[in-house]
Amino acid sequence: MKYIILTGASRGIGEGLCRKLLSKSHHLLCISRKKNESLIAFAHSQKHKMDYFEFDLNNVNEIDEFMKKIIEKIDSSNVESIYLINNAGIVFNQLIEETDPTSIIQMMNINLVSPMILTSCFIKYSEQFNVEKKILNVSSGSSYNLSSGGSCYSTSKAGLETFTKSIGIEKLNVKIMAIRLGMVDTDMHEATENKKMLKTPEYAADKILAFLMNKFEHGKTVTAW
Repeated sequence: MKYIILTGASRGIGEGLCRKLLSKSHHLLCISRKKNESLIAFAHSQKHKMDYFEFDLNNVNEIDEFMKKIIEKIDSSNVESIYLINNAGIVFNQLIEETDPTSIIQMMNINLVSPMILTSCFIKYSEQFNVEKKILNVSSGSSYNLSSGGSCYSTSKAGLETFTKSIGIEKLNVKIMAIRLGMVDTDMHEATENKKMLKTPEYAADKILAFLMNKFEHGKTVTAW
């Protein structure tokens, strides 16, 4: 059984990933601020393994205890591999002098600090399982393609990529990589005028899973398209 921990599972790319990962050989451990009830109902109707947790990743001081509960769901008698997909993220476009400090803190917590803590806890609490372990961090082309008003978002994603590279050097028994997505047709880009530039969440999910399952590059950041 592959155990897959996924953040930001309720909508957009996260929901696309969930639906594609549902399988008799997978046990999904989904995390989002609010549950996706239709997704849960669908999983149960197909008798697929899914546990769903409501948790706000802005509460960074609670992540350690929360991850203990997640890891306790893993059955040592049937686990073959354990994956963590850090997909949750928020975005806003605003000049820095007009940005409220609370908004800056929230973005950094969700986009950067929480994946760092989740990674730390994942490595620490999964050490008891002698199986394949992978961490995939969802980044963005905005990590290097800078624009006015995007300083906080770009900084959070550039930091996530540097963190990925650093852990790739630090750890060999746990594999880690980041994937840079282009523009996806989600709430994040609802103001985009040229809709032809946007890829579907399902397209993004396919790209992510191709690298997770078949083309994993430890310690690297790859561009999806």
